[in-house]
Amino acid sequence: MSIYLDNMAATPVDPRVADCHRSAMLVFGANAHSTEHSDGVEAQEAIDKAGSEILKALGQSRRSICFTPGASAALWLAVEDCIFRTAGRLPQISASAAEHPALLSALGQAERAGRIIFETLPVDHCGLVRMDAVEAALDRGVDLLCTMAANNEVGTVTNVTAIREMARRAGARHLVDASQAAGKIDIADTMDADLIVLSGAKIYGPRRTGALIGELHGGAADWAHGLFGSPDTPSAIALAFAVQLRAEESEFDEARIRCLRDNLQCRLMTAVPGLLVNGADAERIAGSLHISSPHIPGDAVVSRLWGALAVSTGAACQSGAQAPSHVLTAMGLPDWAREGAVRVGIGRFNTSEDVDRAVELLAPALNAQAPARRVA
Repeated sequence: MSIYLDNMAATPVDPRVADCHRSAMLVFGANAHSTEHSDGVEAQEAIDKAGSEILKALGQSRRSICFTPGASAALWLAVEDCIFRTAGRLPQISASAAEHPALLSALGQAERAGRIIFETLPVDHCGLVRMDAVEAALDRGVDLLCTMAANNEVGTVTNVTAIREMARRAGARHLVDASQAAGKIDIADTMDADLIVLSGAKIYGPRRTGALIGELHGGAADWAHGLFGSPDTPSAIALAFAVQLRAEESEFDEARIRCLRDNLQCRLMTAVPGLLVNGADAERIAGSLHISSPHIPGDAVVSRLWGALAVSTGAACQSGAQAPSHVLTAMGLPDWAREGAVRVGIGRFNTSEDVDRAVELLAPALNAQAPARRVA
């Protein structure tokens, strides 16, 4: 089995969370919306309890939470919520150019359908949204401002507090995608945003399970029920447990992960001449190491490591795409850096032995010559 270093794409499920999920599946077999019998009511009560536990673990109490089939679904729901809130006119929505592809896709589709007015906001060389662009968008009367708490490719951490205050003064709603940040950094300030997205797949929790925290318009809530159906009680319970574990253990885990990341980065920088670490000038989440080799394309590096080391060239939903990463393009990286990009994500189950082996495998792959192109 290969060494797994793609924790930015998805984290392995914590065995304790898997046990919790399995137990809940055996106990709660009823549909939570089957209110005609006690089993259905108990399933809904368990979902409500799971929501309260998530909010408590994140330092909140009196907020609404909607469980969704993944973070992407939660992002789509946030867009629909904005549209419902501005019925009778086209809402104006702004998002950083480095947002998750799922959000940009939702916004792009809504714009093409004539349902919103959408603009992307430029980012700096680290992938952080430019504050002057945020201010200008708010001055134009934007209805919804969308930002990430931590970027899913290069791991840079956004000053959510400052942006939230700017949005509040302008009377705009603020959506924060905390999928990559939750369980890795303190997101207490993020919780004051109007809408916050969580992902079970990023916090060692259940796959295809997410949540949207914040008050939803009634039309958006109905839309979610019609599209997503009844919430899954075992998944909600497992997500709550995963969030609780991260609240209790992340401080220790992330400190250890940062040491592993810094060790790997230092050794690769020494072994690979000209290696570029993307986003290193800004605060990054502990496990993020996004690098570009000047010697070989990133997809060639990944293929050389097949079956031995699991890394990627970018966002999982963009893997295999021929176009360069939209994040790296927005950051203004040169062509060679975009082409030679490799994303490494270290998680709580990785060890120092994993890092030692990763250096042995990655360094020669990053130093290798690009394969010659066949001419027809």
